[in-house]
Amino acid sequence: MRIQPKTPFLFILFLTLLMSSTITYAKGNADLHVDFNVSPSQSVIVKPAEGNAKASLDFNIIPAGEVKEAKRPPIDVVFIFDKSGSMNSTRDKMQNAKDGLTSAVQFFEKNKQENDRFSLITFSSEIETILPLSNDLDSIKTSMLHTTAYGGTNYTDPLRAAKHMLRDSKNEKYIVFLTDGQPMIATAVEKVKREECTRPFWFFCGETDLVENDQQVIYDFQNRYYYNKWLHKIYSPDNSKLKSLLIPSDFSMDGTSFKSGWYNPGELETNSQQMQALIKQKGLEVSKELYNSNITMHTLGYGEGDLDDRYLQMLAEKTSGSFIKASEGSVSDAFEKLANKINSVKLEGEAVVPLPVNATVDRNQYKVVNNTVYLPFSTVYEVGQGAPSAIILSLPVEFTTKGTYTFDSVKIQYKTAEETAWRNTNNKSVTIQVKDDAPASVTGKLELNKINQELFNLIIEQGKETNSFTGKYQLEFGGLVNPTAKGNVRDITIYQPLPEGVEVEAGNNLSIENVNGQRTAVMRLTQRMNFENGKFSQPSLSANMKIKALWAINNVKMPQPKVSYVDSRYDTKVVSNLTPDQNELSAKVRTRKYDNQKEYAYDGFANGTIKKVLITGQGETTVAVLEPGINNGFPNKAVKELVADSTQLTITYKDGSTAVLSFIPALTVKDAVTNKVLEDGDSISNQAEFYLSTGVPGNDVKYKYRMLNEDEVIEGWNNIDLQEVKTLDTFGKNEVQVKASGGFAVDDYIIGKTIWIEGDELIRVPSLIELYVGETKSFDIDVFPFGKPNNNYNVLVTQGNDGVINSEYTQVRSTKENRMTGLSPGEDNVIVETKNGKFKKTIRVIVKSKFIDLESMDFTKSKYTLLLEGNDFDVHSNLIFNPHNATNKNIKTVTDTGNGVVEITRENDIWKITPKSKGVTTITVTSDENPDIKATAIFEVVSEEGGNPGTENGSIDGRW
Repeated sequence: MRIQPKTPFLFILFLTLLMSSTITYAKGNADLHVDFNVSPSQSVIVKPAEGNAKASLDFNIIPAGEVKEAKRPPIDVVFIFDKSGSMNSTRDKMQNAKDGLTSAVQFFEKNKQENDRFSLITFSSEIETILPLSNDLDSIKTSMLHTTAYGGTNYTDPLRAAKHMLRDSKNEKYIVFLTDGQPMIATAVEKVKREECTRPFWFFCGETDLVENDQQVIYDFQNRYYYNKWLHKIYSPDNSKLKSLLIPSDFSMDGTSFKSGWYNPGELETNSQQMQALIKQKGLEVSKELYNSNITMHTLGYGEGDLDDRYLQMLAEKTSGSFIKASEGSVSDAFEKLANKINSVKLEGEAVVPLPVNATVDRNQYKVVNNTVYLPFSTVYEVGQGAPSAIILSLPVEFTTKGTYTFDSVKIQYKTAEETAWRNTNNKSVTIQVKDDAPASVTGKLELNKINQELFNLIIEQGKETNSFTGKYQLEFGGLVNPTAKGNVRDITIYQPLPEGVEVEAGNNLSIENVNGQRTAVMRLTQRMNFENGKFSQPSLSANMKIKALWAINNVKMPQPKVSYVDSRYDTKVVSNLTPDQNELSAKVRTRKYDNQKEYAYDGFANGTIKKVLITGQGETTVAVLEPGINNGFPNKAVKELVADSTQLTITYKDGSTAVLSFIPALTVKDAVTNKVLEDGDSISNQAEFYLSTGVPGNDVKYKYRMLNEDEVIEGWNNIDLQEVKTLDTFGKNEVQVKASGGFAVDDYIIGKTIWIEGDELIRVPSLIELYVGETKSFDIDVFPFGKPNNNYNVLVTQGNDGVINSEYTQVRSTKENRMTGLSPGEDNVIVETKNGKFKKTIRVIVKSKFIDLESMDFTKSKYTLLLEGNDFDVHSNLIFNPHNATNKNIKTVTDTGNGVVEITRENDIWKITPKSKGVTTITVTSDENPDIKATAIFEVVSEEGGNPGTENGSIDGRW
């Protein structure tokens, strides 16, 4: 028998399992994808006589799909916290930052997964604290308690320390970097030439030479303060003499340019602009290292001090991360927003741009492999938020010669965090013409600025301008290569597409129009920009528009604006792209309300979430959260308006639909017999049941109830759960009161319903009481609820026909036992009346004068046989009393042997025996006058076939 080799089969099986597992793992987010458009900033540009033609390729990357629940892989998060001296520039600045980081830690305490890990690095001029990666977040909170502010600002060391910490991680890797100032110190390993002794002589050096090697270099912008200015220093930790420093490639930073080559450190130290550019460049280099290590960094610029927002944005963008600018009052919100991003489903990718011949990019700024540029980006899908905003990328490109340049095979490659292989879009192409001359160029950018609120924390609140911000368009005019060029640029029009939920305030030159199917703010500028002798008389122009959020939005970006114009020399319309602002816009809807002398805000968000926030002099604290859901009746829609009254919050969504969030529970009262739902003030003639049919949203909500009868408390405040049934069974006016605390409840707000339980039939008394002069008899007054101690009645003795009161009523306080005592022969009427006077019953009382002692009593037979289905047995009529005319023939008790053969009942002093099951029992009757006087008989209960009922001849099974 020939055995076939197994290797091909096993290999195919391995591939099948691998593909199957990959598909299964990514299934939850398989519908997440992107499409894109790419266009040139200007399709025709001019090549100046000296220098390169410049343009950009602008990408509009459009995410699609949505996530219903966050199924992210495990994460490693390193928080890097700036504790430099500037953090003490205001009284609460440092504490607010620490509180903000703590809020992010608390967010992850609630949302972390089993294999998530977290770390903290604090820094100033150097690293102070490094906590190891751990799933336990307590150490970070503890470290924050002891962090103080001092020192300078060094970005590079903590970023590289975080990179080193994350180097072997298999998790998704993130850095959250908070700083309140520009970098003033940087370290890097550089190629240097330094002076070394080549011929030592005793304690001296006979000869030195320049040695080239790699050396750690420190760039210190604030080395020491001298004559009212900072002196800068470039040095190595071992204090070796640096003679030359190699800048390996061209770069430009903040208008300061460097060509590749050797530089004298001493000369660089004298130029503040060059030193600042070098320090910032070192930070960008670390950002590239982070991206190459698959680490995403989010940056958080804090405070109103010496911050370079654009630089922090660049650092984040290099790692496909995001930047947030936060003030002291919003730093906690900023941290929470970044935490939400990290906790969401990430989609990352790269724009892939093969460069045609003679087209170049800044290789120091961008990743270039085999003449193909890879431009990184990432976005996150938050649960219930739909697809995120479009991503705008811009790749500056320079052209060394004239001609037509076609960028072929431009594409986007992307993947979710759970995928290992890239997915790709279809290829697209874009063409740019470089000519000797062309219409003037108009370039520029959009800059968004806050008015009252940070852009990521806009608040839509009636009567306040906290949902507005400004857009500043800075236009630059150039592109004139002909030194004799004369004319003007006119009909300048800015087109700003508007995302959903964002509006502009229209004015004389500003209108809202539909442009290419998209709602667009169109701003027509009246200025003409004149040029003569190849130069513009005014090279720049700015224009502003006021923008506002209409409803709650989340992480929305303003789309790329365009500008159109006419160069009078060509008289044709030219359209150019402007650089968009990369800030993310988020807005919430807010209304305020005072409860129990406390101020609360109710906030509505883009995914329909509602939060209750306590506002104090120390800040804002979230006390309750309502997440939207199918089961709770609150939809996943953006909130547009909130209106709060004393008991509820009315929510209006962007599509006009509404929902109501109640601050109080819903109390339902029902008739316990008919199950009819009762309204406040209804009357019934039996007991009622009540329960909380609907609760108040929020965690840890507790409910209490109490019951009142005739406005008197009969049961104090006790706990009650939702749907837990309680009973109202007291005669008269019953009121049940309920209150809630915690969550969205208005603490101590009492709701209640009053139900009347009433009617003559709810009073049970004997119709007749007979007694002798001097005799006292007890009797029952049973007012609903029957069988329970109840004192909801009054008793009045009135005279009968003889016109004399012959009896007296008393009640034993401790037991509420009712008694009548005979005073004189005659007849009275005793009226039993409810305390509210609505219902009453009358008892006839007969007082007799003669009293004859009872000597004995016995049954008429020694044994009785009863039919199982027969009639009740009347005890009194089957007794023989001796003497027969004894005054007191009343029965005190009737008992049996307790084996369930019969049932003994008493109604209005009439005792009856009811057959219940076949068998034999002994009945004992005790006299009311003397407990020693008893009568006993045997009772057998049989079916019809079992014997001769009513005789003594039936079987008793040998039991007597």
